[in-house]
Amino acid sequence: MTLGVIAHLENPSYEHVRQLARRAEEAGADWLGAPDAFWWRDTWLLLAEAARVTSRIQLGPLVTNPYLRHPFVTVSALASLQGLAGPRVFIGLGAGGSEVRLAARISRRDAAERIEQLAELVRRVSSGGPLDPVSGRTLEVPLYPVRVTIGARAPSVLRAAGKVADEVLLWAVPNSDLERSVAMVREGYEEAKRAAPRGDQTVRPYPRLIWGPVVNTGPSSKALLARVATYAVLNNRSSVRRSWGVKPEDVDRIRELLVAGAVADAAALVPPSVARDLSADPDPEKAGAVAAKIGASGIAVAVTDLGDVEACVSWGRRALAATRLMPASART
Repeated sequence: MTLGVIAHLENPSYEHVRQLARRAEEAGADWLGAPDAFWWRDTWLLLAEAARVTSRIQLGPLVTNPYLRHPFVTVSALASLQGLAGPRVFIGLGAGGSEVRLAARISRRDAAERIEQLAELVRRVSSGGPLDPVSGRTLEVPLYPVRVTIGARAPSVLRAAGKVADEVLLWAVPNSDLERSVAMVREGYEEAKRAAPRGDQTVRPYPRLIWGPVVNTGPSSKALLARVATYAVLNNRSSVRRSWGVKPEDVDRIRELLVAGAVADAAALVPPSVARDLSADPDPEKAGAVAAKIGASGIAVAVTDLGDVEACVSWGRRALAATRLMPASART
C-alpha cells in the first residue's frame, strides 16, 4: 500500500518544489506528483528540481494530458527525467483540466482514446519499440518501463483507465460517485479482458486504486476544498450537479469566471453541498474505512502549504493503517 503527495501549491517556484520534495521524502511519502498547468512553470522542469534533491521518493507529473504536448515530446521528457531520477519516475495521465477546453479551446471528447494511445506509446518505446511504427524512427534516449497512473472522473476515462493503467487515481471524486467510479474502472478492465485473444498471457492485471480524498483540516485545506468544489461543478455529470442544487445558469457563470482567472468569484457561486460531497472525514480511521470499502490500495494527500507536509503524510499513513484493520467483509 502506498502513500502519495499531490503538490497543490499555488504557482510553485523551483524552490517551493525542492522543499516539498525533500519534506515529503523525509516524512515517509512514497511518491510525489507535480501539477501540469500551462499557466505555471513547466511540470518537467519542476520534477527535475525535485529529482536533484531527493534519492528515494518516486516522481511524476500528476497529471499530464495528451493534448498540449505531442506524445513524442512527452515520451522524450519522461526519458529525460529518468536520466536524473532513474527508476523512481512514473507518469500520470489525464484528460486535462477544464482550462484545456475553456482557455486553450481544445475539445476533450476523444480524451479516453488519446490517453490509451499515449499509455501504449510509453510502453512500446520503453520495451524497445519505435516512436513511429511507419517510419521506424526511435527515441535515441533510453526509456525504461514506468508505472502508468491515470487520473479519471469521466466514465469514458475511467473505463480507459481500467483497460491500460497500472494505477487509477480517484482524486476529488464526490463521495456520492465513488462506487460508480470504481464500477466504471472494473467495466473497462473486464472489456479489455474480453477483447484479448483466448489464452493471451499479456493481459494487464486489474489496476491498483489510489484514493485522493480532500480533507478539511485547517485554513489551507479549506481553501483547497473551495477551489476543488468550484472546478467540480464543471467536471461532474449533470445528474450530480442537480443533486447539489447547482443551476445550469450558475454553471455557465462559473465557467466564465474560471476562464478569466476569477476563482474566488466563481467559488462564491458554489453551494455548500458541493464541498460536503467532496470532503472526506478528517478522522483517519473513518477515511480508512471508505478506502477499504472501494478496494483502494493507496491514498494520496494534497499539500497546499509547505508547513502542512508532515501532518498530511501522517494523516495519510494513519488512514492507510486503518484500511488494514478493516475486516475482509468490509472490502470490495
